Amino acid sequence: MDSVVVDHPCSECERLRGHILTLQESAQQLESTIARLLLENAELCKLIAVQKADIERYRKAYERIEPSCPERVAEEQLQLAFLRVLQEVGEGICLDDALTPEVRESQGKEPEKTEDKPRKKRRHNHGRRRLDLTNLPVKTIVIDPEEVLQSGGDGYRMIGQEVSDRLAYQHAGYIRLRLERRKWVRVGSPDGSVTANDADKPGNLFPLPPVVIAPLPPGLWPHHMAEASTISNVILSKYGDCLPLNRQETISERQGFIIPRSTQCSWLTSAYELAYRVVDAMLAEAKEKAFCLATDATGAPVKSVGACDRWHVFVLLADQDHVVFQYTEKHTQERMEEMLSDYQGYLLADASNVYEKVYGRGVVEVGCWYHTRRYFWKALESDAPRASEALSIIAKLFVVERECSSIPMPQRTKARAERARPVLKLLDRWVKAQKSKVDERSPLAAALTYYRNQRTALRQFLKDGRLPLTNSGSERALRNLALGRHNWLYFANETGVRWYVVFRSLLASCAPHDLNAQQYLEELLRLVPHWPVNRMLELSPRYWQQTRNALSEEHRQLLLRPWDLPSRTVEQLDASPLVVDPAA
Repeated sequence: MDSVVVDHPCSECERLRGHILTLQESAQQLESTIARLLLENAELCKLIAVQKADIERYRKAYERIEPSCPERVAEEQLQLAFLRVLQEVGEGICLDDALTPEVRESQGKEPEKTEDKPRKKRRHNHGRRRLDLTNLPVKTIVIDPEEVLQSGGDGYRMIGQEVSDRLAYQHAGYIRLRLERRKWVRVGSPDGSVTANDADKPGNLFPLPPVVIAPLPPGLWPHHMAEASTISNVILSKYGDCLPLNRQETISERQGFIIPRSTQCSWLTSAYELAYRVVDAMLAEAKEKAFCLATDATGAPVKSVGACDRWHVFVLLADQDHVVFQYTEKHTQERMEEMLSDYQGYLLADASNVYEKVYGRGVVEVGCWYHTRRYFWKALESDAPRASEALSIIAKLFVVERECSSIPMPQRTKARAERARPVLKLLDRWVKAQKSKVDERSPLAAALTYYRNQRTALRQFLKDGRLPLTNSGSERALRNLALGRHNWLYFANETGVRWYVVFRSLLASCAPHDLNAQQYLEELLRLVPHWPVNRMLELSPRYWQQTRNALSEEHRQLLLRPWDLPSRTVEQLDASPLVVDPAA
């Protein structure tokens, strides 16, 4: 009889089998928990990204609300911070030339005795000013007593007068300039063969005498209703006062004669065709002769289908000679390389990477200390004590710059460098001491990184006294466009941007040379149609006064306003016969 084998598992196997099942269930639970946590983590990451975007948007909106917030720190706070820096890292550094008398006194040093200099009187724009010292036109009103008027002056003798001046406003606007060019005809021949009666006979065989008429004054543009003064006023209002053409249209209607914006555009087109060569000549000389070019850029929205394309407008400050604006559709290194082609010299700009291809081929990078200071100023909210220390050191550089600005070249280079080097050495020590104390994600760490990356460029000003410490001039030049965007919002097309850079270059270049922008532009528009194309640089604001003084008498007549031209009529001649050349 065969035996039957029965599988009887032992208790240990059952226990292990149950343990395995338990582990499998736990693993499944852990996997589901991990999946849930991963899903929650992904949702949290999305939420964090959205919150970061919201914070960045709110930050930019806040900066737009207060774009001109002054980056100032109390002088007492900077003074205390600088004393802390001297105690921590100032050992062995001689700062006597860079310190103010107050700091020397706090360190136990006697301030140097200097000759008493008269303090420069501050200009105050309040209080009553003397109107008789101005160039304002005078309108005099004489008022006599009623009893004197009734008696006709009989029985009275004037013994004096009491004079007082008031500032009044007279409505200013457009005027109708009417030119009457009278036509003349010759009524007799020189030999007497033709008389006036012969010319009047019907069917005579004598040729009709020529009609003589004076030409238009050469300063007037042919085929234009507007005179140069009107066109220059439109240009200055739009590109100087940030008044778009639609607002000028409304203002002109209020002044008694509406000028549609389409008409204004036609005037700007003609003015641009005459003025752009002057700006091209300014740019060519800037790239050829400028010792230092300072540049910066801002956005220029251009209307497109469904949205606005973000173009950019650059400004180039060529020493104290020219202010030239240029525009570009793409904010790229290739475009900057093309814009600054053929330029050799110093380039003062921010730390943007669009200039990388420009440096190294004869162009030397110069850093801006205002940009460096701005990083430390932004760190005041998170780390006020240490940020104040950095700002106090940088403030000493600006003190040195101000006090050395009146020293003539080339002595300024040596004096400024000798006084600035100890301050820079102190700043290097302070930056090195903060390396291990600053959170890598903090604004102060970003400021320190910016300084270390720009250290060489920030020291270029030591080489030559003509190099400025800051690029604030470029930022001020671009402020007009930033303010204008609030009025016209965007440029309608590329033509609008092209007009802006040309007219703005001419207007902005007037300030360094103390020119009245409206007078310069008005005279330029009268003269440029009659000027040689190969001598356009002479009409730039840099050379305008010199060119104006050397003008011929014929060109001087072009600059006169039509209502200032001397009248020449027959009635003004002293009974002398009018001699007219028939061939004229």
